[in-house]
Amino acid sequence: MFLETEELPDKKPCVKCGVLILPQTKFCNSCGYAQVDKTNESANKWRLLQQYAIFYGIYIIVCSLGNFVDSFKTFGWSLVIEVIIAGTAVIFFAYNWVETKQILRWPNFSIQKLSAYCGLAMLGSFLVHYAVGWLNVTIFSKEEHFYYFFAGSYGAIFWIIFFTAVLPALFEELGFRGYLLQVLLKVADKEQAIYISAFLFAIIHLSFVSLFWLIPFALFIGRMRIRENTIWYGIFFHFCFNLTACLFELL
Repeated sequence: MFLETEELPDKKPCVKCGVLILPQTKFCNSCGYAQVDKTNESANKWRLLQQYAIFYGIYIIVCSLGNFVDSFKTFGWSLVIEVIIAGTAVIFFAYNWVETKQILRWPNFSIQKLSAYCGLAMLGSFLVHYAVGWLNVTIFSKEEHFYYFFAGSYGAIFWIIFFTAVLPALFEELGFRGYLLQVLLKVADKEQAIYISAFLFAIIHLSFVSLFWLIPFALFIGRMRIRENTIWYGIFFHFCFNLTACLFELL
């Protein structure tokens, strides 16, 4: 009589040390390295980069139209542009909901920490306001006041705060420190992700003079988002920074 023997499954080599292990093994028994399918990992990274390129392409096109095409520099078109930007941020954030939903939580909320961040934002806005004003007069021999765009509109004060403080604080944070930074953390290390997201954020504002403060601003909020593991401190920081800028225009 012949004894029946159980057929052993084919083994695969560890992705790091090459020792043969069972196909379903998650960690190598020899070196302890996590078994990740490099082909699938590369394909997933490429998919994320393509997705990110679409997101950023929409932002660049829409912001360029609003900044450089005169026919789009109207109140009505400005509202349409803001709706497109906000919608883009929400759609991409929601599309990657499994990864992004965690940063909507607010662990270890601290009113003292929030107050400190908001105070720092207001101080930074104060310094930037006078620095940018000096640069515009010195380099371009002109002053720029975005309040003039809304002057004459019904509820001008409301609109300037809504367009300048509320919408950017909420949807730029969802888009850049929410969706984009989360994607970059999957294809680059933490420092690279923070720097890349900061430079991309600064570029979409399409203002050469403003780069000197936009990049540090974005770097600070990016690090804040990683350190605090929530997007909410960044949203309030961004709101207070832009609101202070609005108040300078209105006073």
